[in-house]
Amino acid sequence: MKRNLDLLREILLAVEEYEPARISMLQSISPRDFSGTEAQNFHHINMLVDAGYIKLAGKPTLAGDYAVHGMTIAGHDFLDAIKEQSVWDHTKKRVGEVGSWTLDIVLAVAKEEVKRRLGLALNGA
Repeated sequence: MKRNLDLLREILLAVEEYEPARISMLQSISPRDFSGTEAQNFHHINMLVDAGYIKLAGKPTLAGDYAVHGMTIAGHDFLDAIKEQSVWDHTKKRVGEVGSWTLDIVLAVAKEEVKRRLGLALNGA
């Protein structure tokens, strides 16, 4: 199954919105809640866990839902770098020109674009 950058971003945006009513309550997310197929969504949720971007509280329920413990600092950093739509579009375009990518490369390209917009880029790229 191929990774889908937009789907990874969509899931991270949903997890970021999670605000428990109480510290002891966990929000559930479901592979049925996102734009991919249920199998694609399940796979992408697990990839974000494997990458250390989100934490789950245990195994999925029988219905396939996950209790979300929260987003890690790495997840927040990644999402903050790609949250702005124009930065995201630029990042996807640049990564797409190469045709292959890792999450580290996506993050590096997004950070470069954010730095450029802040006037912090060393080479105006």
